[in-house]
Amino acid sequence: MLLVRKPQGPAWTPVMGAEVLFAPIDRSMLMRARRAARNVSASEGEDDGTSAIDMLEEMGDAMSRALITEGAQDWRGVCLMADEGDEGAGEALPFSAENLAMALADPVTFEAFDAAYVVPFVTAEREREEPGNDFAASPSGIGAAAMPDSDTASKRASRTRGAGATNARTSSKSRRPRPKKASGAS
Repeated sequence: MLLVRKPQGPAWTPVMGAEVLFAPIDRSMLMRARRAARNVSASEGEDDGTSAIDMLEEMGDAMSRALITEGAQDWRGVCLMADEGDEGAGEALPFSAENLAMALADPVTFEAFDAAYVVPFVTAEREREEPGNDFAASPSGIGAAAMPDSDTASKRASRTRGAGATNARTSSKSRRPRPKKASGAS
């Protein structure tokens, strides 16, 4: 079944005590981010001693950085601290491409942005693209995988006398007891 989602608008997402306005990740953003990851791969030489794992991590970081840079549109509650020992609230930092790049240069901040924006998107895409997962449960819980068949009861209903109705199918597969054979009979 082909599922089409309505495009959503930008949403404020909490990141390390601040809020960042992120645009939803769309196909064109994903293509540009993949291109950025390929550029990192192409720029690395084959003989520079970089392991395949390190290369994949660098490509993943480049892809995340490209998505965050393009997706972040505004923020509130972001402050510039004077130095490590600064305990005050700091100076409010206005949103700009330069200030975003400065924030993403810090590994802890980059990981927080990545966890808040890119990781949820990638996780949802992996679940949707899993082989044999054509009917993945939807977030609202009404997907085919989340709900039993409409003609399946969760448990047997108590039988009323004289109703003449048969039992409904249930999700359990327990066998009905068979009558015991009389002793000595073959």
